Amino acid sequence: MASATPTVLIVSRDPEVKQVAAALQADGLTARNVASPRELQRALNTKTRSVIVLDDELAADDAFASAEILEKVHSLPTLVLVAPNAEMLNQSSADNPSIEEFVRKPIASTVLALRVKALILAAGLSLPTVKAAPVVEQGPLDLSSDSRGELTVVFSVKGGSGKSTIAANLAAGLASLYSVQTLLVDANLWFGDLGVLLNLTSSRSSFDVCGTEDPDLFALPKAVVPHASGASVLLRPPDPLSVEKIKLRSFVDAIERYRSLYEHVIVDCAAALDELNLDLLENSTRVLLVVTPEMGALHNTARFLGLAERLGHNRKISLVLNRANSGINAEDLQRTLGIPVACGVVSAGKMMLEAVNEGTTLFAMDPLRKERITQDLAAVVELVAGRAQPPVQRRDDSRRASPLRFLRRSA
Repeated sequence: MASATPTVLIVSRDPEVKQVAAALQADGLTARNVASPRELQRALNTKTRSVIVLDDELAADDAFASAEILEKVHSLPTLVLVAPNAEMLNQSSADNPSIEEFVRKPIASTVLALRVKALILAAGLSLPTVKAAPVVEQGPLDLSSDSRGELTVVFSVKGGSGKSTIAANLAAGLASLYSVQTLLVDANLWFGDLGVLLNLTSSRSSFDVCGTEDPDLFALPKAVVPHASGASVLLRPPDPLSVEKIKLRSFVDAIERYRSLYEHVIVDCAAALDELNLDLLENSTRVLLVVTPEMGALHNTARFLGLAERLGHNRKISLVLNRANSGINAEDLQRTLGIPVACGVVSAGKMMLEAVNEGTTLFAMDPLRKERITQDLAAVVELVAGRAQPPVQRRDDSRRASPLRFLRRSA
């Protein structure tokens, strides 16, 4: 059973490393920067449970290398920061029976914060409760209050519905508009295209955390890829042959672990009701069900809604009508399905095609949200975030019209 939330002691004089204290405190953790042996000794003598972030360069200081200090440090879960060219031995020994993890500098404070959280979980300690954002009223929605972040599953009964585009822009919007710590997961393990949509190429993928029966907690933050929006992305395996080696139970368990590291996890599912998707739907706090205004999609969506009601998922479903400005109108669609349309997203073929080909999001292409499709996607983000959109940061017209630019041209 997990004990109380620990204090994180950051033993370093490196200004970049010390920045992680602010990131951890923003997530509700108690973090202290320790730069002298006396400070460290005082902190270790308290009864509070602690984990240590130990800068290897500082640990080489004779003042820190006293037997008393080392004995106490070695008894606690420790994340050791080593120099870029140093050798890293990721193992425990008889002299150091506690959990010890190594990471190479330099490392971004956001990534280091994730590594610290993974260390806390691996040590059997608890993370602070994530405060869930209030949910926009659109019918009863029962969200459990625990230490995990929200899990939104983006699902569609039909391929080609634009589901992945909505999932990618939703994650980017949560991260860039609301500054929410967001993870986007590609659960279409065979043919997922989030990497293409976001122009992300990496050997890191879900296989790194789901390729064995016993997932490595420390691998969770290492497996994700950062995106320019501020969101992190867990890509599908790059090698199709490795998909069969993925343990589906481990994949679902990894998603649950990620909920302890992020405020919001967005999962883009394949258009199938297989074992994996049923488990993800079961664990979700919200399901964004994407439908297009055509008879085939409408028929199968109605069939899914009947099944969802029997499984007890109907209360957490929000219907998103994509390409809402074409085909069957929203009123007829709502009447047929018996569920209101929570958000409609218009079709904008040329702009969307440009975004896909450039590997970017609509929020990056249209930061002022002038286009209707960007406004519609922002409404989807607002629905999931549970609070009003932040105002658009418009450019200063006086600066844009500065006469200095004409001087530069003439020069």
